[in-house]
Amino acid sequence: MKKSLLLSTIFITLINGCGGGDTTTKRDNPIQNNSVKNSGSYNLWEYFTPNSSKTNEYKYYNGNKVSSYKTSYNVSNNKVTEVDNYAPNEKTIYEKRDNYIEVKFEKDGKPNGIYKLKLYANIGDSVTVLDSSCKLSKHYDTFSLKDNNFNDVIEIRCNNKPGYYQKGVGEIAQQIQSKNQKSIRVLSN
Repeated sequence: MKKSLLLSTIFITLINGCGGGDTTTKRDNPIQNNSVKNSGSYNLWEYFTPNSSKTNEYKYYNGNKVSSYKTSYNVSNNKVTEVDNYAPNEKTIYEKRDNYIEVKFEKDGKPNGIYKLKLYANIGDSVTVLDSSCKLSKHYDTFSLKDNNFNDVIEIRCNNKPGYYQKGVGEIAQQIQSKNQKSIRVLSN
């Protein structure tokens, strides 16, 4: 359940999809990668990160069981640091660059992975700098889930698993599927 399943899925997809050939230029300098766009209908930074520092509470529905946890966001200029209360030694750090979003993971103060998201995308576009199955699939003016209502929401699908992000709020829901079970976590505050 650590961090956004979507972020983990993106990271795993990027690692698995990086076989063969020299991808150093694409990873180290995404500006040279012609998949990076400087425009699009949706500024993903505005959807993936909250506008201000705060703590969100999420409910996790797994079969008949419901649990909750809190995620704190520290927002400063073009950087957002995310920490979950159940894993205080782990951080996800979003940094807005000129034309991409860098997402870094830390555990016990040490780097634990990194990937890059596009800053802008249109419906149907991949949201990662490197090729992946993660695509911006839909926009909802209004969106309801588990008796919660949200406005201005985008849906990102990775390997057909959806994640939902509200403009100015960040992640509001993730659907998680395993072989025999479907679960979901939803912003509840």
